Amino acid sequence: MMRILVLLWGLIAFAIPAGAWAQDEADAALRQLVADYTGLYTKQDLPRWRELFLPGFTAASTNEDGSVSVRTLDAFHAAQESGFAESADMGERLENVRIERHGDLASVWADFVFWADGPPSRGRLVLLAIRQAEGWRFHSLMFAY
Repeated sequence: MMRILVLLWGLIAFAIPAGAWAQDEADAALRQLVADYTGLYTKQDLPRWRELFLPGFTAASTNEDGSVSVRTLDAFHAAQESGFAESADMGERLENVRIERHGDLASVWADFVFWADGPPSRGRLVLLAIRQAEGWRFHSLMFAY
């Protein structure tokens, strides 16, 4: 039985092009990055959550008056720390997630539900990600409620 399994595994491995393994691993790592975006978005995991972003990361959002706010990683992270410090129940969930990857570049479009001690707010976001030697990280975020 073991010989048959080894033989089948060898045939499957031979049938899959060499680059497909790397592509599957890149796609899995990218999906994990997206999962960590909300999975690590907790008060206790916020230091690990920050590691998902490049040092030059920016977050941009629309304002009610039609203007746009742009924040650096430090300012964006500080806002999250403040939110968790002031809120007993804060979090975010992504819905209708679409990930598009082209080599080492990717975009993530999703609807989001954000809550902080009250009724949830809905919005839309786009995250841009780039793969470097250390793996995938977010380059920027744009969102609107």
